[in-house]
Amino acid sequence: MSNLQKTRAIVLSKLNFGDTSKIVTLYTEDYGKETCIIKGGRSAKSKIGGIVDVMNHIEVVFYKKENREMQLISQSDLISHYPHIKENLESLKYAASVLELLYTLTIANEVNKKLYKGSVKILDMMNDSSDNPQLLFVKYFMFFLDELGYSLKEYNCKKCSKDFSESEVIYYNHERGFLCPDCGKNEIVNYEFSKELFNLLICLSAKQNQCTYSFENLKKLIQFFEKFLKYHVPEFKGLKSIYTL
Repeated sequence: MSNLQKTRAIVLSKLNFGDTSKIVTLYTEDYGKETCIIKGGRSAKSKIGGIVDVMNHIEVVFYKKENREMQLISQSDLISHYPHIKENLESLKYAASVLELLYTLTIANEVNKKLYKGSVKILDMMNDSSDNPQLLFVKYFMFFLDELGYSLKEYNCKKCSKDFSESEVIYYNHERGFLCPDCGKNEIVNYEFSKELFNLLICLSAKQNQCTYSFENLKKLIQFFEKFLKYHVPEFKGLKSIYTL
């Protein structure tokens, strides 16, 4: 038996289905990631089909039936379509990367209201603030990793517990974590941090507002997070949106 449910959601993807319908993937506030069908959604007369578009923040009503792969959407209302993101290529590629992380790395029907609210917040900020979208995405990526259970908050040498205040270079090994130069010289180094890059990582992790950064170092952090995820989640092949948009 199906029950009508209402929730808010971010539209992650859409796909044409049959002659008239659309299949969409939503990241919802109350039900996690859901795959839904919009019957007649490809018609120019379909109000629902126009509202349930990729990257839109919506309120949606659907028939929820357990153990059914696709839920049927019956109604939708637009909360935001993020116009400033969609008219700026730099903002668009990082906002699309937020959707890509949610689409590829969250589990269907696994509820995480904090992740939903954080994802809406970062899209709102990319749309409304003058902050660098690359910086906003790096902050979101760190938040996303924490919500997936992959914390990076232990910033002393994992082998000797030394802090890195005197180190000009810091090593990272996927199995051991961060290592000082002495402990890292006989280990496999999966990533190497300059002192400047490592200080930026610590500053962002502490959620400070005035972190000194360069665009190149932000790029390096994104690459590090991608490598980190590839190691822990082998099916993750890296972000496409950043490099293709």
